[in-house]
This record gives sequence, structure tokens and C-alpha cells, in this order.
Amino acid sequence: MIRWSDALAECQRSGQPHVLVSVISTEGSVPRNPGSKMLVTDNALIDTLGGGNLEWHALEYARQLLSERKNAQRLQKFPLAAVLGQCCGGNASLLFECFYHVSHSLWLFGAGHVGQALSKILQDLPLRLHWVDSRPEQFPAQLATDIIKHHPTDPTEVFSQINTNDSLLIMTHSHDQDYRLCEAALTQQHQGFIGLIGSDTKAARFRHRLRHAGFSSGEIGRIGCPVGVTGLGGKRPMEVAVSIAARVIQHYRSHQPEEGIHQGLSTAEQTELNTQLQETHNDTE
Repeated sequence: MIRWSDALAECQRSGQPHVLVSVISTEGSVPRNPGSKMLVTDNALIDTLGGGNLEWHALEYARQLLSERKNAQRLQKFPLAAVLGQCCGGNASLLFECFYHVSHSLWLFGAGHVGQALSKILQDLPLRLHWVDSRPEQFPAQLATDIIKHHPTDPTEVFSQINTNDSLLIMTHSHDQDYRLCEAALTQQHQGFIGLIGSDTKAARFRHRLRHAGFSSGEIGRIGCPVGVTGLGGKRPMEVAVSIAARVIQHYRSHQPEEGIHQGLSTAEQTELNTQLQETHNDTE
């Protein structure tokens, strides 16, 4: 049987929405002890809280959280006899941690010198990195396992897979490809970060072409060019990559929800959870 910890690692890596259900405290006779966990996705249940009505109701509640399509934490009490009809008759408090938006996806277009330098930084950030280039031979021979590689004949083909809130970095070997990618992003009404590598002159030319293509100034203004943090200087590929990576970090840090296990819990629930965790710790000493 697959353990919840293995499934959790895979969900975190792939970005699949999931709920981790933990037994926080118990009273009386219950199927599993505090610390027991199971993982719930839209189509799977991994590990167990002992089966029976407790697990069934926990599964239903976890799927309800997934249907709300947002990160959340909830503390729920389950009286096994009074509500669930289980003969063991105890009580269990369960913590539900819903990870719907696990990490941010970034699409890097271009595997040239800057793209390759940038990939070395981005692969260590909390991002799902999609790397796109029409030239498969441009990708390094050794690629980190969590980088998703795409080499379509036409890079704009991948827009069918791109969520409108994902981040885009456009830096291909061709100005024509760069322009068509910008046009595709605006046609998609892309709402995420769009960064285009280039000079002020390139930015002006692209804005002129996009206006003639019928896009408004507001739409065109969504494209950041030059991209990167201003004032850092340096023209070496890694220097440029560091500047761009800093801008990416600024973006995702400003758009991510508060971190922490207690997000979504009321003050009373936080206090109760801390108390139960402390009591469980004392019981195991």
C-alpha cells in the first residue's frame, strides 16, 4: 500500500490538489491514534484512518474542501457514537489541510544562454517550471527531474496547456517568435506575470506592432519589457538571469497566500489545536 507521505511528496511535486487529514486528538475508543494520517485527492484515497464511518465522513469533508478550489485548514470534531453511529463510542478531532494551489507555474520560453542560466535558479524556487523551445537539442543533456520540457514546432501551441494565471518569461532565439508569444498571451487575456527580455527599443517596437494588431494600451502594458529588477546592471547571462529571477520572486511573493498550518483557522480553533497538540505530545513523553 502506498503511504500517505509518499503520495504527499508526489502531489507537492506535481501540483495536484490534495487534502492531508490528521488525527490530532482522541477520547475513548477510536479506530486510530493521534498522528495517524491519510491523503485525499479528487480521485484517490491514500492510507487510512481506520475505515468505517469516521473515514467515510472525513473523505466527504476533504472532497468538499477540494471543491472550494482554495487553500484552507479546518479543525473538525467527530463524536463517533452520537453522530457517526460507530460502536467504539469515542471522539476524534481531525485537522484538514487543503492544498489546492500547491505552487506557482512558470513557463520559460527559450533555452539560449540566459534561459539556461535562469533554469538553474528557477529549479530551486517553489515553482512548477515548464521550459519551452522549438529546438530540442538546445536543452541541457542533464535536466532536473521536476522541470517539464516542451519542444513543439511552434511554441504558441503550448498555450492550450497554460493557465491564465501562470507566469510567462519570453526569451527565444527569434524576435518573431517572441512577438507571436506576446500576441498569443494577450489573445488569451493572460492575467499572470508576462516578462519579455529585450531593450527599450525592442519594447517600443513590440508595443507599436501590438497596437496595430488591435490590442489596447492597458493590455499591452501587461507585458514587462525590459524584464528584471532595474539597477542591478551586468550583461553576463547569469547576471541577467539573477535580475529576472528576482523579479519573478517579487511577483509570486506578492500573490501567494499567508503561509502556515493555521491559515483558515479561527483564533479559538488555533488555541484548541495548540492545546490538543501539546496534550498529545505530553502523552507520548
